[in-house]
Amino acid sequence: MTKVTFPKLVFFDLDGTIIEPMDFNKIRSLLGVKGPILESIIDDFEKLKILKSFEIEHAKNAKLMPHSDFVLNYLKNLGVVCVLITRNCIDSVRIVCKRFKLKFDEIVTREMGHFKPSPYHVKRIINKWGFDRKNCLIVGDHEFDVLTGINAGIKTALIGNDCKADIYLKTLKDLLKYVVFE
Repeated sequence: MTKVTFPKLVFFDLDGTIIEPMDFNKIRSLLGVKGPILESIIDDFEKLKILKSFEIEHAKNAKLMPHSDFVLNYLKNLGVVCVLITRNCIDSVRIVCKRFKLKFDEIVTREMGHFKPSPYHVKRIINKWGFDRKNCLIVGDHEFDVLTGINAGIKTALIGNDCKADIYLKTLKDLLKYVVFE
């Protein structure tokens, strides 16, 4: 049987990678913040409630990004460990996973602390599964995804080309070009 040598573990972002991105400019305007949203409101319970309601509404209505379910199923069938890592709340993630019947080996949300671009959970999960970092990859559409990968010492793949990544993808399906077999 053919065995995958890269990637053995993939961390996937949610918004803009698995599902359509949220309108972060609208959220910033609504919350009256500039820059990174979570860092600006993390100690403001009322603003966090507003953000959560926005995320849940988005989860109920967003469409899958092109090829995301196909890519996840393909990688899972090859035995690749797939992890969802998002700055979103767990409730919105549950809605998305249930709506689209998505299964991940692990899920990391902001409630777990140390949210992206912190490498904490990436390193923790790599160690838990016993993989070498050179066989791991993070895929996303934002600078925080790339920074998380850099901070964790793993390869990065970016949908788009907004910042410096190891791999640039037009769509998530392009990721399959980088799967290496034994």
